[in-house]
Amino acid sequence: MSPPGSLLEAYSGRGLSPGRTPPPPPSKPSKPRLRGSGYEGPDRAALFADRGFGGVEVVEIVNVRERSRGEAVAFCGTRGLPANYGGFETAVDEISRRFVERGYDCVVFCRKSSGGRLPERHEGRKLAYVEGSSKRSLDTFVSAFQTGWHLLRNKDRYAHVFWFNNANLPGILLTLLAGIPTTINTDGLEWRRAKWRWPFKAYYFLASFVISRLMGTLISDSRAIQKYYERVFRRDTQFVPYGVPHVALVSPERENAILERYGLIPGRYFLQITRFEPDNLPLDTARAFRAAGLAREGFGLLLVGYQHETPYACRIKAMSGDDGVIVADAVYDPEVLATLRANCFCYVHGNSVGGTNPALLEAMASCPRVLAVEGPFSRELLGETGYLFAPASMATALRNALRCPEQTAAMRERVLTRYRWDAVAESYERLTRGQPARYSEALARSL
Repeated sequence: MSPPGSLLEAYSGRGLSPGRTPPPPPSKPSKPRLRGSGYEGPDRAALFADRGFGGVEVVEIVNVRERSRGEAVAFCGTRGLPANYGGFETAVDEISRRFVERGYDCVVFCRKSSGGRLPERHEGRKLAYVEGSSKRSLDTFVSAFQTGWHLLRNKDRYAHVFWFNNANLPGILLTLLAGIPTTINTDGLEWRRAKWRWPFKAYYFLASFVISRLMGTLISDSRAIQKYYERVFRRDTQFVPYGVPHVALVSPERENAILERYGLIPGRYFLQITRFEPDNLPLDTARAFRAAGLAREGFGLLLVGYQHETPYACRIKAMSGDDGVIVADAVYDPEVLATLRANCFCYVHGNSVGGTNPALLEAMASCPRVLAVEGPFSRELLGETGYLFAPASMATALRNALRCPEQTAAMRERVLTRYRWDAVAESYERLTRGQPARYSEALARSL
């Protein structure tokens, strides 16, 4: 059994970047070659203890050779694949998928789940697993250190590392120490999240300051975040947003079954799909819906995202079945999500501290109306489409939405011409070559 904090590694050490010619194989490998049970060399446990693995369970390691710099691209700092959590996981999935299609060897670092099988690969991407902390507030910090420690001890395997979220500061600093070319997607203004106590808010801000001073290439996923870093940290960043995934095609029979499962009537419910956290406003949305009295007019509210029994989430769950409010568990089935969005009357977006929010992009691509919290991030994505509300007047905004015309075509046109995963992946690939990202609407239109 692997000790706490160990890393379950599923990386072959092989791969070829586009345009690169593999070095000729040496007559005698300078390092032991491992290929499953055919391994010949020093004792396996002793070998990995020497490399800092501490007797870790090995899934697959093949043809480890001496080289000045490896060929793999690592994606670190998220919960990993499959993408069953949030925006960063979706970004890693979409970007690394396209990297693999272009011939790159990709390793995605994942956090170990509480149980179940740990797959070696996911649709062409190699998966490596790290253990975090049983305390949710420390999970990112601990797993980042474990990831960074692996990168430091195995720096010859990686050509480039992408980190997502400044909260992974320990791992980011270890990667800097390893000397591997690194790019950091900074995330949003995490220190403004209501769920964090002041020590964590201070840590997030300090981590962002340190990273802005020490690291070479930073990504901002929105223009508003980019301007914030320029103003507060005096630091230029590369603008690369997220993309809009293809909307799943659902048969009429499947669509009807999904709506019946949730007890929904097409065009007669408001929808919010989000993690149940204070700065995303799901509790405010439920209260405003009740205050607006929309249930008396035949409308319902579906809140999707219940996952952890936090005190805040339990307060929302307790409102389920009251005055038209339906609270459902988090769901990641593309057909279910596509059906819920396409058949709602209006999507309510309450995320206020992130940058380019994938949930809002997906709503704009599928929903007839979008009602979003007032702020620079919502304005940047919606442009002249959609409708904005102030949290204090959400009940009034929900009632006013009944008189708003649908904007399906305008919103879809906006997101599909500005937010494309192919263009996002192209920009990330440029960064691996040491070039500016150069993401633009023109690039998105051309791919």
